[in-house]
Amino acid sequence: MTDTVDIDDWTPPGPGPWKQDRAHLPAAVTPLLQEIYPAGFARGFTDALAPFGVLLDTMQLEYVNGFSYIQPVPFDAPGPDGPKTPEQLGAEIGRRTELAARAFDERIWREALRGWDEERKPASIARHQELAAVDLRALDTEGLRSHLHQCIAHLGAMWQQHHTFNAMAMLPVGDFILHALRWTGKDPVPMFAVFDGWSPVSGIVPPELQPAIEVLGSDAEARALLTGEGSPEDRLAELSVRIPAIDDYMQAAGHRLAAGFDLTNPTIGERPDVVLDRIRAGLDHDRGAAGARADRVAAELRAAVPVDEQAVFDDLLAEARLVYRLRDERGLYSDSAAVGLLRLALIELGRRLSEAGRINFMYDTLDLRSREIDALLDGSSTPTADELSARVATRKRRSAEGAPGLLGPPPPPPPPVDQLPPPLARVMSALGFYIEGVLGDIETPMGDADMIVGVGGSGGTYEGPVCVVRNFDDLLTLVDGDVLVTSATGESFNAFLAMVGAIVTDHGSFASHAAIMGREMGVPAVVGTVDATSRISAGMRVRVDGDAGTVTVLAAE
Repeated sequence: MTDTVDIDDWTPPGPGPWKQDRAHLPAAVTPLLQEIYPAGFARGFTDALAPFGVLLDTMQLEYVNGFSYIQPVPFDAPGPDGPKTPEQLGAEIGRRTELAARAFDERIWREALRGWDEERKPASIARHQELAAVDLRALDTEGLRSHLHQCIAHLGAMWQQHHTFNAMAMLPVGDFILHALRWTGKDPVPMFAVFDGWSPVSGIVPPELQPAIEVLGSDAEARALLTGEGSPEDRLAELSVRIPAIDDYMQAAGHRLAAGFDLTNPTIGERPDVVLDRIRAGLDHDRGAAGARADRVAAELRAAVPVDEQAVFDDLLAEARLVYRLRDERGLYSDSAAVGLLRLALIELGRRLSEAGRINFMYDTLDLRSREIDALLDGSSTPTADELSARVATRKRRSAEGAPGLLGPPPPPPPPVDQLPPPLARVMSALGFYIEGVLGDIETPMGDADMIVGVGGSGGTYEGPVCVVRNFDDLLTLVDGDVLVTSATGESFNAFLAMVGAIVTDHGSFASHAAIMGREMGVPAVVGTVDATSRISAGMRVRVDGDAGTVTVLAAE
């Protein structure tokens, strides 16, 4: 998609319906990610779905005006040689049924988790550290060129890796919830609380920061630096000298994104103020509360299960909890770091070009295309400084205006699973339920000027002032007790969530990050409201009812 395409041209990228992925990337995406992501997304989903016999071959990702749109590719889609014959389709369903049965019988996610822990994650971290250790300012032009291309290739591999583990993270969880729903007839949304605390990297205190938190607990002088005078950069530097565990954390995590998913979001190392906030939140956080709450919910749910099914309940819950941490780890240790590394390299390129008077602002290089990196390093006169700045402005304008949730014809209803062989029905039900829980959106805004209706993601009610967060810097305006209103949250929001009294998002459903974190933090969450960020203003006072899925405006600014 070129810069000359009109903002109002929403031609679908191909035949059939295309759904915008508002839960992860609700804004227009930078050009490099538009280049890198589609291939890795499709390959990753192919690898993720195949072992379970899912009746989808993959998921496609395309960009229109910078916005991400996805489309499932069913197994019976015509291939290069045309439509499959009934005999071919029957044989393929039989083969996939065997795979589905074997997946549950052999619990293939256990081996995948072992491979993640022993091979994939350590190798990824090692490569992140290798790239992070490069002194960017010391590189000559050819060295920077090579480093940039290495970062691009690394991000492509990490994006594919993220999606390769999708089914392993989703299926056991969705399967457990659906079984519990059939046994008890209870609302499935509160059931997700049985997983609170089972993904350590999702918590307020990430594992790499815990050693520093433990030291700070007994060092009053060091704690004073968290809120003392002086710049955040100087205070963090002093803390890192005083407490080596903080320096270890910065070495391990400084190159990861501090928030968001795109190149435009800062890394942890760029925002010492965020690191100090994260440490302060960790000092006051009760790490055992979420796990204790999860066990209470599990015990209450188990009591409602028929006695002769309780052993199966225990088994399914154990398997789901086992893989649950993959939900966040597959991103945090893959693309979150890889995007940050590419961002830092592009900023170094921007610094050099800005100092040479070649571009207007050093961060404009975040909107380059891959071929333009080499061209600029070779002294090309295009894109001009003004053309590049105009591209940045276009992306920001498009993000502010938003995009249609659906392109193309309405999607057909999913085929009834009760007509499938039982193993396939089990796989398709679990996967479909989980994906809908993450990506499912209300199509049009509901409610009125005084009440906004969304999806209840985390129960309870809360009244408080609103903080609308549209970009990273808005996060820094949060104060204790605010109602966070934003388009969508991700893992990197976790450092700020200890301060909020409730969460409201435009996008996502009951298994979205905002809903999950609301339950883990024990605060109400209403998600998928479509346009709460437009209908609610900063300073308003609202009541968030996570059980009813409503947000009521109590007082204007």
